[in-house]
Amino acid sequence: MLKRCYRVQESQVRYWAQQAVELCAGIDDESLEEPKEALVAAVELMGKDRRVVVIGATGSGKSALLGGMVGCPVLARVAPQQHYVRWRYMSDSADTADYCRFIPEPNLFGMELVNTRGCEDPTVAEAVAPLLPDADVVVAVVDARELNAAPVWDMLVPLPEEGGPACMVALTHTDALDAAHIVTLSETVRQLCRERLGRVLPVYQVTPTNAALADEFGDKVAGAMESSSGGLRAAIRKVMKCGSDLLYKQGSILKARDAVARTDSGFLQGVEQEIDNFLTRQMQGVRNCVLNYAASAQRCMPRLVQHLRRSLGWFLSPVVLIRLESYATAAENLYYCLVLDDVTLQQEELDKQFVHSCNGHWRSVRPRMKQTLQCEIGDFPAADLETELSQLRQRLQSSLYEPFLNLKIRSHFASLFKCQVEWMRFFTSCVCLSLMVAGLLGFCALNSLAFIFLAIAVAFWMFGSLIHLLVVRRICQLVRRDAEPLHEVLSTHMAKLVQDMIVSRVAAYRRLYTGPRQRVADYETSLAPLQQRQSEIFRQLRSAAPHV
Repeated sequence: MLKRCYRVQESQVRYWAQQAVELCAGIDDESLEEPKEALVAAVELMGKDRRVVVIGATGSGKSALLGGMVGCPVLARVAPQQHYVRWRYMSDSADTADYCRFIPEPNLFGMELVNTRGCEDPTVAEAVAPLLPDADVVVAVVDARELNAAPVWDMLVPLPEEGGPACMVALTHTDALDAAHIVTLSETVRQLCRERLGRVLPVYQVTPTNAALADEFGDKVAGAMESSSGGLRAAIRKVMKCGSDLLYKQGSILKARDAVARTDSGFLQGVEQEIDNFLTRQMQGVRNCVLNYAASAQRCMPRLVQHLRRSLGWFLSPVVLIRLESYATAAENLYYCLVLDDVTLQQEELDKQFVHSCNGHWRSVRPRMKQTLQCEIGDFPAADLETELSQLRQRLQSSLYEPFLNLKIRSHFASLFKCQVEWMRFFTSCVCLSLMVAGLLGFCALNSLAFIFLAIAVAFWMFGSLIHLLVVRRICQLVRRDAEPLHEVLSTHMAKLVQDMIVSRVAAYRRLYTGPRQRVADYETSLAPLQQRQSEIFRQLRSAAPHV
């Protein structure tokens, strides 16, 4: 009877192959990806439906032979309404294509039987041709009364002898021949195969209406299907080979890790010592770094003075008088922002150099760790380190305002600008009063007096502007003087911050080795269960299909 063989062996092999695939997650090694993918592909190939295609002329007995092979009369009674019909096992996720038919016949589970209409019709032959190369077995049903006229010979010509489907010839209607022809019938068909196909195919005389003969022929088809290069037996063997390759690879990795776990190499302690030496070298540059940060107060002063000159202007103006009270806050904020930007730029440059140094050290550790501990740490995680360095810079920036607050720079600036209010108000009032009198006299047509008061207004404004220039110069000098202590205060304040910054940076780099350290530490606790599981899977897989 035609059915899918090795069902039990296939199920067992699939289960243990999946266990081997799942074991890869516990071992966690990149070198297992390739053999794991090969095993997964082999399991998928093993699980595909096995296809048997029956071709022949109209009336040759294809449907009756197919029903007899499977032991299902329904297949014999239902003829294809289109070019062909694909019989499959009924299931909830069944294909709903027009050519598919489903029947709850257990023997059809995992199989696909293709019954065709009369292949003497060119349209039928053309529609069936694409199904033949992917078939496991092609059964050519030939009416013994019309050997030469059978349409199957032309359809079998394109199929390769090696690597293609297993082909066989089923001779029907042999009971219509006399005894002399029956004796030489098989040899005649073999000779016809040599002439038409260039090779000899297995030839069987079959009576579709005879249940015993049809069932026996079904066994031969099943044997041909499972013994072909693409059959289920070969697929099971491929799964077992791929599974063995994967398990051998897993075993070698676990063996190497066991050797690492048993060897006290002190490698990680050596890496820690290298990082400590790196920290020591970084701490040696603290003084220069602090001085550079403190010098930001002096480097930013010219820009602050230039901004004050531009804000106060070159001439006496009521606008300056109105905004004078807000200049203290604006000047301090500007000075703080200038110093902050300068310090941030310096810190970003130092962080870039730090990341570059860490990258070089990581590249030197990576091959040594892989060779010594069989642990692949991967490429340098620069993005993770840069994220932590960015957070450290934000902490540095948030603490930079403390020196400005302690020196009370804003209060100094406020008192400095407040001293200018009285004389600016006096000159501004004199100019405005003179202009009002000039306007009133002009309105009364006393033009001479009006011009005199206008000249007085101009004189007050020019004299006030001259004083304004001198005052602006004096303000800039006092601003420089008030900001001089910031250099020393920054130097003292930043010393502790820079030390903490360097220690935190190195600690962030040290944390990148947490994963490898934890992985090596876990070998002692996880290695024994993994080895036992790998050995059990290997034994079960070898015994799953011993006769396949």
